[in-house]
Amino acid sequence: MKPYAYIPTLYIYEAIPYSIVMTTSVLMYQQLGISTASYAFWTSLLYLPWTIKPLWSPIVESIGTKRMWIVSTQILIAILFAIMGIALRCDAFYAISLIGLALIAFTSASHDIACDGFYILALNEKEQSYYVGIRSTFYRLGTMAAIGLMPIIVGHMGGYTDNPWSASFIILGITLAVLAVTNGIMMPMPTDKTASKNSISIYGDVIRSFFSKPGAVSAIAFMLLFRLGEAQLAKIATPFLVDATENGGIGLTETQYGILYGTAGVIALTLGGILGGFAAGKWGLKRSIWPMTLSMNIPNIAYIIIAQLQPAADSISVIAAVIVEQFGYGFGFCAYMLFLIEYVRDSKYKTAEYALATAIMALGMMIPGMISGWAFDQMHQSYELFFIYVLACCIPGMALIPLIKKQIRE
Repeated sequence: MKPYAYIPTLYIYEAIPYSIVMTTSVLMYQQLGISTASYAFWTSLLYLPWTIKPLWSPIVESIGTKRMWIVSTQILIAILFAIMGIALRCDAFYAISLIGLALIAFTSASHDIACDGFYILALNEKEQSYYVGIRSTFYRLGTMAAIGLMPIIVGHMGGYTDNPWSASFIILGITLAVLAVTNGIMMPMPTDKTASKNSISIYGDVIRSFFSKPGAVSAIAFMLLFRLGEAQLAKIATPFLVDATENGGIGLTETQYGILYGTAGVIALTLGGILGGFAAGKWGLKRSIWPMTLSMNIPNIAYIIIAQLQPAADSISVIAAVIVEQFGYGFGFCAYMLFLIEYVRDSKYKTAEYALATAIMALGMMIPGMISGWAFDQMHQSYELFFIYVLACCIPGMALIPLIKKQIRE
C-alpha cells in the first residue's frame, strides 16, 4: 500500500486526541461552569503522559508490533471518547470526564510512540523525507478538526440537544472508530523488529550524557522556562475569548471560537512555523534566536490591549490579536525546537536524548499550566492583569539566552 493511503489519516488521528485533551477540554469545562483554577490545573496535569512517554517507549518497542499498537490504541481512544460523551450526562461528569481524558492521554501517548516508529519502519529514507511535509500538514488538519471543527459542531448541536458536548463526543468517538478501521485496512505489514532486551540498560548512559554536557544547567533551565508565559496564556486565552463581557471576556460563541482560534489561529501558527524554519535556515539559530524569541513574546501585548478595550467579538482587533499571537508563537517556537536539536547534536544517543529533551519541554508546559488558574484567581480573575503577568513571565527565559548562545554553533 502506498504511503499516501495511510500517512494522512495516521497523523490526523495522532493530532486529535492530543488537541482535545490539551485545548478543547478547556473550552468544554469553561462552558460547563467549572472553575478556571480547577480545570487549568487538571488539564495541565494531563500533559504528564506525553512528558514521561520515553519511560515506557521500550515496552511499545518490545511487545507486539507497532501496527498492532496503532490499531488497538486507536480503537481504544474511540471507545473512550464515546464513553466520555455518555458520562457527560452524569451528575459526577467532571470527575468521570477527567478520568476519561487521563486514559485517553496515556493511550494517545502510546499511540504516538508506535505511530512515529511505524513511519520509520514502513517508509524508506527517501519516502520519509518526501512525506515529512505531508505528515506535518495533516497533523495540523487534525489539530484544526479538534480545536476548530469540534466547537463548531458543539455550537450547532445546541439547537438539537440539551447537552451538545455529550452528543459531540459520541459523534467524535464514532468518527474515530471509522478512522481506526480505515487505518487498519490501509496500513501495510512491514517486518517489525523488536527492541533489544537490554534497551532499558542504556537509560543510565543517556541520563548521564544528557545532564553532564557543558552548560547543562542553563540549557535545561532554558528548556523549562522558555514557554513559562505561553504555557499559562494557553490555558486562560480560551476562557477569555468565550467568557461573557460582564466578566471581562470577549464573548465569542463556540462557532466563532472554532473559526477564529481553532482554524484561523492554527493556520497562522503553521505559517509562522514554516517561516521560522526558513529564517533559521538562512541566518542560523545563533543570529535568529533573539528575533524569534521576541516574536513569540511581544505579541502577548495584543491580549492586554483587547482585555482592556473589550472590543466586539467579531471586531478586527480581536481577530488580529489571535492571529498575530499564534503566528508569533509558531515563528518563535522554531528557535526552541532547534535549540533542543543543537543540544543533543554530538550525543551518542541522539534519539533517546532528544526524547528526554522533549519530555522536559512538556514539563515546561505542564507545570506553568497547572498554576495558571491559581494565578488568575490571585489577580481577582482580571484578564488584563493576568496577561500583564504573562508578559512578565517571558522574562526569565529570555534572560537565559546570553548563556545558552555560547552553546550554539554558528
